[in-house]
Amino acid sequence: MRLARGDVDEAVAEFERARRLRPAAAGPLHWLGCAAAHRGDLAAARSHLTAALACRVPHRRSLVQRAYVHARAGDREAALADLRAASRIAPLDDEARWVLAALSGRPAREVALRLRKAAVTGLMGIGREQRGGGTGGGPGLCGDDRPEGRENDAWARAAALIDAARRLDGEPGPFVPLTAVALIRGGRRAAAVELLGDAVRHDPADHRITHTLALALLNSPHSDGGSRWERCVAAWAALLHDAGFWERVRANATRRYGVAVEASLVPALRAGLREAVERRMPDDDAGTRVAPGPLLRREADAAQLLAAVGGFPSAEGGGVPLFCGPLRIAELGRSAEFGAFAAAQEARALQLQGAAGPGGGPSGAPGADAPAASSTASAYAPPTYASLTYAFSELGFARMLLGMDKPGDALAALSELRCPDCRAARGGPGAAAVCEPQCARFDELNPGYAGLPDKHRRLSLDARGLALEARLSMGRAELTARPPDFATAAAYWRRALVHGRELERYRETQTTIVDMALGAARAAHRAGRLSLAVSTLETARSVIGANERGRLEGQLARVLADRGISVANDQEALLDEPAADLRRSVAFNPHLLRAQVSLGVVLRGLAAARWRSGSLSGARDMLREAIDQLTAALVLFPDDPDLVEQREAAVADLDHVMWQPDESEQ
Repeated sequence: MRLARGDVDEAVAEFERARRLRPAAAGPLHWLGCAAAHRGDLAAARSHLTAALACRVPHRRSLVQRAYVHARAGDREAALADLRAASRIAPLDDEARWVLAALSGRPAREVALRLRKAAVTGLMGIGREQRGGGTGGGPGLCGDDRPEGRENDAWARAAALIDAARRLDGEPGPFVPLTAVALIRGGRRAAAVELLGDAVRHDPADHRITHTLALALLNSPHSDGGSRWERCVAAWAALLHDAGFWERVRANATRRYGVAVEASLVPALRAGLREAVERRMPDDDAGTRVAPGPLLRREADAAQLLAAVGGFPSAEGGGVPLFCGPLRIAELGRSAEFGAFAAAQEARALQLQGAAGPGGGPSGAPGADAPAASSTASAYAPPTYASLTYAFSELGFARMLLGMDKPGDALAALSELRCPDCRAARGGPGAAAVCEPQCARFDELNPGYAGLPDKHRRLSLDARGLALEARLSMGRAELTARPPDFATAAAYWRRALVHGRELERYRETQTTIVDMALGAARAAHRAGRLSLAVSTLETARSVIGANERGRLEGQLARVLADRGISVANDQEALLDEPAADLRRSVAFNPHLLRAQVSLGVVLRGLAAARWRSGSLSGARDMLREAIDQLTAALVLFPDDPDLVEQREAAVADLDHVMWQPDESEQ
């Protein structure tokens, strides 16, 4: 017991006492030899074990233990002789067999197999009651005699054997997840992660291996640096949309709780798992360029898009589909293959779009009759392939942030798309935002673009397209803020129009801005905030060219008319501002009858106000303007009774005012 706990000196004292009490017994000599081996005194160990073998009834493990001592001392022939002699007396255990195989020069694969078998045999004994000293002092005897101590010793021993086997034949071996668990329980987490990483590269579609790797990495010490977090994120993202993984989760839950778990619950389970993993990850300072939490969201979004197109084949030419993000693609070294896959998706989407006819794609994407040589225009095809291409690149972060309604952060993410080496080589303002054409890491960081002949230019164009969307969104946000900042909104939209012109999407961008302004103005109009609606439309009109102003001016005419009428109906309000609104309304849309009639009424009211204030000339001017305006309106609306009535009243008012003495005559 003391030897098992590591108290070698006390154990030796007990063995010496037993030897004095039983000088002819082999047991005390055997254990003295084991204790000497623990101390590293191989000569004394050999002497004691040889003496134990010379007793009338030798200890049953002395030959094997002496063989181990010979092996540690480098005496291979003596060790072989002892093990062969022991095998003739009784069958060797698994541990002795692998030592014999190794000393006999057997193939590494056979030795590794025996090592694994010895590890399994040792693990099968975990939890059983053992006598102190166990198997008679094997070469790795250590630890204490308590049940939990013996269990820990068994796991450590099994992990050492498994690790040795893996290093011998270089193969993951069978039952990789269980093997990795044994390594982790035995204190060899790094070896487990290495084993699982090799197994994932060999079979990336096996969700059991990926799940074990994900758990091992998530629970590893934080001192391993950012590469571990990137591998951890890649593994979890590969599980979130793997149908096989969720089938196993459902089956396990059904077996555990005795209640069928419906497939309809998977989205909620997936969201819960994603949130739980994100909570376990550090917010920042993890050694990654982007914090692990946002990195996982980017990878998971990419995996979801990949699942939407059926997944990426796990092997060249076919295989079980993978549902993962760009980090896993780079980890597997398959960026070039994925690039070809993404390019094929793009070509298929363009074909489908072409079948729908010219201009059939959303967001103004070109139809089948668009020139194939125009790489600028063809960069904006239907969302299915475009999103897949963006997601599997450095644009994925900006795309994700735009989806989270964070256009400012998205724009910041687009400001630097280069790898660290390219950034260091050509940093500073004015440097290109994408890697150099000769950069070896471009495909690794942007597998979605790896299959395109003009990949660097396409990435730059797509980045500008996302910047355009970000600036449009930022302009809309400023427009709907409380209070709104119309000057800033106009600045964002002007910059978006610059992007649109460079991308041959100027008209499309104009239309988008007009749609945003009209939507915000209608909402303000319905809420009774007429001045806000007017300012919104005027802001958009200040940045939009003449070809899109018609829609804005039509709505602006209606809002100005409503504001003018509303203010004019206020008994205490002055009529100058309503008159100005109605004049602009009529100028924007002369066919707005309500504005024409109301302007005539307001101008007559202004004339009356001038007259009451003593300005007959001002009253005459207002009435003449009213008559001219109403006369022009009757050309558009002949014989309209309201216009006719207002014009006759204005003429009568002017006749009456003309007979009044002017201020200069008084």
